[in-house]
Amino acid sequence: MNRSADTPADGLGHCVEIIRAGDEDLFLSLGYALEADRARLAALFAFQIELRRIPVIVSEPPLGEIRLQWWREALGEIASGAAPRAHPVVSLLAASGALDSETRELAERLIEARARLLYDPKFSSFDDLREFLRGAEAPIALLALGPDRACPRDIAARLGEAYALARFAPLLAPELAEEACTEALRLATLASGREFQLSPADAGRLAQLSLIRGYALRPDGRRWPVMKRLLMFRAVLTGRL
Repeated sequence: MNRSADTPADGLGHCVEIIRAGDEDLFLSLGYALEADRARLAALFAFQIELRRIPVIVSEPPLGEIRLQWWREALGEIASGAAPRAHPVVSLLAASGALDSETRELAERLIEARARLLYDPKFSSFDDLREFLRGAEAPIALLALGPDRACPRDIAARLGEAYALARFAPLLAPELAEEACTEALRLATLASGREFQLSPADAGRLAQLSLIRGYALRPDGRRWPVMKRLLMFRAVLTGRL
């Protein structure tokens, strides 16, 4: 197995380009991250985009399982202190210290959940869709916060689920989008009902979650790029999502 010769700076540049090409929300959010968080978040966001690609690019489930297993092994090697594999995302995950015991568990949950789309990309019910998103997308909020968060874990988890429902239901199951967006608004209201204000660090880590209501009000999945930028800016400025 080849080992990486990339420097952390090389890995960061690669990961930022992966994010720029793969996810507008995460790319915009990364722009608000504190400098101390930038490499860690870029590694985690790029890792998620790499996982999302797998069901799309493979021709049959066993090939996807091989790719998912590759990521499981890469995470295990990072945790063991072994030299990272020759892949820019793996290199930056290792160099940035993105994975501790808690975040590794969350990252492995993303891998396990993604396998669902290898076998059946259709969802039989709202509960089926919700269970998938709870594993495959919602944990990104907790991963982004990291261990030194000030935001309560339960609030971040609830908002992460709300964002996943509002954003991805129209893409994955348009027939369930209205129900998913209604639930997303309910979850966001519950979370915002608790008096809290994000620290500047946490606001930069979670800027994409400021888009929950915007997505929920657009269950048809139509684009809204200008308003996204305004909402993120306001969230980071005020500390309120």
